[in-house]
Amino acid sequence: MNPRTIAAPLRSLRSSIPLRPPMATSTGRIIPLPATRLGARFYSESTDAKKEESFHAEEDKRITELENAKKESDKRAKELEEELKELKKEVQYARADYQTAIRRAEEERKKASEFAIASFARALLGTVDVLQKALRSVPQPIPVDNQHLKQLFDGVGLTEKALVQTFERHGMKKLDNLKGEVFDPNLHEAEFMIPKEIAPPKKDGSPHSPGEIMEVNSEGWMIGNRVLRPAKVGVVQPE
Repeated sequence: MNPRTIAAPLRSLRSSIPLRPPMATSTGRIIPLPATRLGARFYSESTDAKKEESFHAEEDKRITELENAKKESDKRAKELEEELKELKKEVQYARADYQTAIRRAEEERKKASEFAIASFARALLGTVDVLQKALRSVPQPIPVDNQHLKQLFDGVGLTEKALVQTFERHGMKKLDNLKGEVFDPNLHEAEFMIPKEIAPPKKDGSPHSPGEIMEVNSEGWMIGNRVLRPAKVGVVQPE
């Protein structure tokens, strides 16, 4: 509580108390109070007033200093809050950059791995083609009395299968079931085109539509998301 709010009622109370009346004798004569006592009282009141004014001035000064200190503290707190917000943003940006760098590094690693084996894998695809042609050249069914041919056929088939599985383990995949699919120049290479009227029908007997693949001469291969070798196909001539 501010002392000034208490001082005003005290001054009012002091002014309402009557002064001590003058002393009188038995004959009715008034004996005045000694001057020294009156002077001392007035001096004491004047001194008290000065002390009170000095006290209030010191209190006002202290209150002002506290208010200024509070304003400075509030201002500094607001500045620190803004700095904290900026730091949080910088941390979020740094985290996003770090995650982006990790993702890009992983993508670059995969690309480097794909490029490292691409030329070697492309060369081995020729071997797969030779093995598949050898398998297709064997008449079916194989005669029962020709066991040597059957054993050779089974051995070539196992070799081709193992080689394809090795390709798949290293991120390569074959473009399967292309007959009847729409020709895509990004994945397929057209070796020839024939008109729809003379194109052979599908397995179910329905005719091929224009732009569809009707024959696959060489299988296509992908490595990751890139075309390692496009499929060589025959296409029904578009309208």
